[in-house]
Amino acid sequence: MKNIFKIGLFALVTAFAMTSCDPQDGDDHSLGVKPQESQLSFTATPGSNPNVVTLKNTSSLKGLVVTWDLGNGVTAKGEEVVASYPFANTYTIAMTAYNTGGSTTITQTITIANNDESQIEPKAIILAGGLTGSKTWVFDRAHDGHFGVGPGAGNPDYNGTPSWWSCPAEGKAECALYENEFSFHLDGGYNMTWVNKGKIYTNGAGKDKLPGVATVPGAGDFDVEYIPKEAYTFTVDGDKLKLSDDAFFGHFAGTSTYTIKTLNENELYLECSSAVESGNGWWYRFVPKK
Repeated sequence: MKNIFKIGLFALVTAFAMTSCDPQDGDDHSLGVKPQESQLSFTATPGSNPNVVTLKNTSSLKGLVVTWDLGNGVTAKGEEVVASYPFANTYTIAMTAYNTGGSTTITQTITIANNDESQIEPKAIILAGGLTGSKTWVFDRAHDGHFGVGPGAGNPDYNGTPSWWSCPAEGKAECALYENEFSFHLDGGYNMTWVNKGKIYTNGAGKDKLPGVATVPGAGDFDVEYIPKEAYTFTVDGDKLKLSDDAFFGHFAGTSTYTIKTLNENELYLECSSAVESGNGWWYRFVPKK
């Protein structure tokens, strides 16, 4: 009798344990079922400033981890986030919801009607010549000192000037340097267009880092075949100007990041540290194209 009782009790406990582990209908999180699009939703609500939008997860499915692609190059995480859109444009916002079963993404588009000058970097406005239109910058070839080299930042001899060599007016007329032009505009973002005649200028150290065919121009060093992309973007952070996609200001020194020394409506003076020659710095002066 005692053995029968033990067997019966064991069977009852086992049955209870199996029952308690059974999935329950409607508990998608415990099932580990991937979220379905029909279960996901979010709102995009403009604030008193129409260029600032609050994004909120309103999905019927709970227990999710939520991430966002704001459509402006920014990502975020959380049930509710605030997104800022300085530029007039149409943006596609993506919300991705994760649970133990996987992830699903839904999207929604919003339209921002006008630029918000308060959110746009003032130096970018100067580079572009205003909130509308564009401004093209070219080397200040008519004046001494528009191109030069000296000890770079980090070099013990650094003094913030091209103390080793400074180009005289028209000193690089017999090479491709002056053929490189840079136009900035704020149509939907921080945009830059770079045009040349198929070549850039560099020295031996730079030439060795580029795949294009190099030739020796009358001005010395090297012209190298290089066709820019159709479009680039840029960022300004304090005194740092950075170009996208490995772009550079016509003279290759292996970097896309520049320090703004002077910027006003008539002059753009830049400095960079060479990434192909340790300890070297380069300086470039641009003026608006007439």
